[in-house]
Amino acid sequence: MKTRFVHIFLFLLLALGVQAQVTTSSMVGKVTDDKGEALIGATIVATHVPSGTTYGTVTNENGSYSLNNLRVGGPYNVVFSYVGYTETQENNVYLSLGQEFILNTKVSETGVALSEITVVGTKDNILNSKRTGASTNINKRQLETMPSLSRSLSDFTRLTPQANGSSFGGANNRFNNITIDGAVNNDVFGLSGSGAPGGQANTQPISIDAIQELQVVLAPYDVTYGNFTGGGVNAVTRSGTNNTEGSVYFFTRNQNTIGKSVLTNLKATEFKNNQMGFRLGGALIKNKLFYFVNAEVGRISTPTTFNAGETGSSISLATAELIAKTAKEKWNYDVGSYGVINTLTENNKFLVKFDYNINKNHQISLRNNYIKAFDDNMSRSGTFFRFGNNAYKFNNSQNITVAELRSKITNTISNNLIVGYSIIRDNRETQGSLFPQITINNIDGKSTNSVQFGSERSSTANELDQDIFEITDNVKFSKGNHQFTIGTHNEFFKFRNLFINNYNGRWDFNNVQDFVDNKPSRARATYSIVPGVDQPSAQFSAMQLGFYVQDEFKVSTKLKATIGLRLDVPIISDKPLLNTDIDTTSAFGDLTTSNTPSGQLLWSPRLGFNYDASEDRSLQIRGGVGIFTGRVPFVWLSNQFSNSGKLFGTVDIKDNTNTPTNEVNNNNGFEPIIANQKMLVLLLKLLR
Repeated sequence: MKTRFVHIFLFLLLALGVQAQVTTSSMVGKVTDDKGEALIGATIVATHVPSGTTYGTVTNENGSYSLNNLRVGGPYNVVFSYVGYTETQENNVYLSLGQEFILNTKVSETGVALSEITVVGTKDNILNSKRTGASTNINKRQLETMPSLSRSLSDFTRLTPQANGSSFGGANNRFNNITIDGAVNNDVFGLSGSGAPGGQANTQPISIDAIQELQVVLAPYDVTYGNFTGGGVNAVTRSGTNNTEGSVYFFTRNQNTIGKSVLTNLKATEFKNNQMGFRLGGALIKNKLFYFVNAEVGRISTPTTFNAGETGSSISLATAELIAKTAKEKWNYDVGSYGVINTLTENNKFLVKFDYNINKNHQISLRNNYIKAFDDNMSRSGTFFRFGNNAYKFNNSQNITVAELRSKITNTISNNLIVGYSIIRDNRETQGSLFPQITINNIDGKSTNSVQFGSERSSTANELDQDIFEITDNVKFSKGNHQFTIGTHNEFFKFRNLFINNYNGRWDFNNVQDFVDNKPSRARATYSIVPGVDQPSAQFSAMQLGFYVQDEFKVSTKLKATIGLRLDVPIISDKPLLNTDIDTTSAFGDLTTSNTPSGQLLWSPRLGFNYDASEDRSLQIRGGVGIFTGRVPFVWLSNQFSNSGKLFGTVDIKDNTNTPTNEVNNNNGFEPIIANQKMLVLLLKLLR
């Protein structure tokens, strides 16, 4: 598993804050009388006005209180009461995701008039005692009002100073962890360039219109945050309220909305990029049961450039016609269009969420979102040309369900339970009828130019199934100036990865004339060596288990510290096959294809602090030290299951003198066929 070594951060004035991998907010403070003495047993009731949800507790022996598992947002109405004292109230309190709102108050005895009753609320996103590491919060108002070119998560996570696209702090995006409503929502397998599921289909994991608040963390000293060594992106979805409200939206872009190229001074070719949807939320039972629904569709149409015969294209119209004619006459194969092709990118998203206030101590939420998307992959350049039937369609579907139970057990003990299940399916779909991929080099006398037609070589056997189950449970309890957390986060994975490169064959020709004369320079194919299985796949299960304990305590009125210990244990349930060509006597030392990191203990001790130098939060010193660990992309592990030498055989025939035993007889030419086993027979004939 991936380990990031000890990181030490010291932030003076400019620290950006951090909190755990959570879906809620919290409120803390102290209740005193007009003499400044702590009141033991004072009652605090916070009401989330839009939904009528109430949260209550009493102060401890130090006059302190803590309210956990509060809904994000607001406004909240907070009432402080104590027998024999005048009730005090604070309105319009808003809470941020994963942030601690500090609300202190002074109350007076009944009948005693004070010149002023003081309620002090601190909601500074920068100067906040909870913050010890680097993080950025993006609230609902920012999501609604800030400009966004693609309405994607990355349009807002870039507000993090350390962000560069989907990379944080210079780390590969595959080391990020994306959670929505506390549940994993990133590409744990590691194929997507965006780090999110569906990234290869050019779709977002969730509509921006369905998000309540977004948070990015880089170095959290709270041990409940884990499973990443890049950045952590944490989002919570909207919920319904007592008011029925919604919106209908439409966004569009085309060639008229962008300027000319800075290189060519030419206008962009015609394209369409439309996104439309709606959201609706309200109450099924006032103050009790709420719903939220969001649906969105995206439609993008983009024409190809560098088409045959166009200025700057790698192939002339006459050469393209000759290749198409030869393929049709010799093998009755249609190479597809060599003119303009409108590539499509489409996605449909649907989300539904229910929130239920079981009673004053328990709230439960249930959310399901479904995505179906595809992206046409068809690119051309000034040196490389693809005929229409060399394109492929990347298909993605996601069905993700998350349930969360927030409970107040006693005035000092709370619990947060999250259970999630994700079904993610990806596959590639080739265009036209199956045919070996043909590559022709030296097009129109230029050694740098090449063309391809036939079924794209990496797409004729390419599928990925991911099933992910997870469970998280965090128990918090307070004692005096201490707030303890004991928790566990566990992920269970099941993968099936089918990837056979060159499954339908791959043929190379040195130039167009050799292609016309049927003289290949190289032929390759991959075939199954598993009896009775034409397309063997890598199938394995894995687990990532996490356990942690933490103490957040006030050392003094100025200094707050967090100390915790986290243990993560990766477990690979299946064992890859052993390839005896790689053993303990090889250059790889004691590494073999059957070795996995299963059972390694990944310890992550962390210590964070926040020092309020002036006690008015005008100057803070904060930072911490910790070890951070995370999962590696499972695609790397999948290679051990599929490339161990026990599933596939390969044939690679060249006409150069470096491989004299595999010389191809150019006079024989080739017969492109679509059945993989027949392809193997053909290649073996060429060896004779």
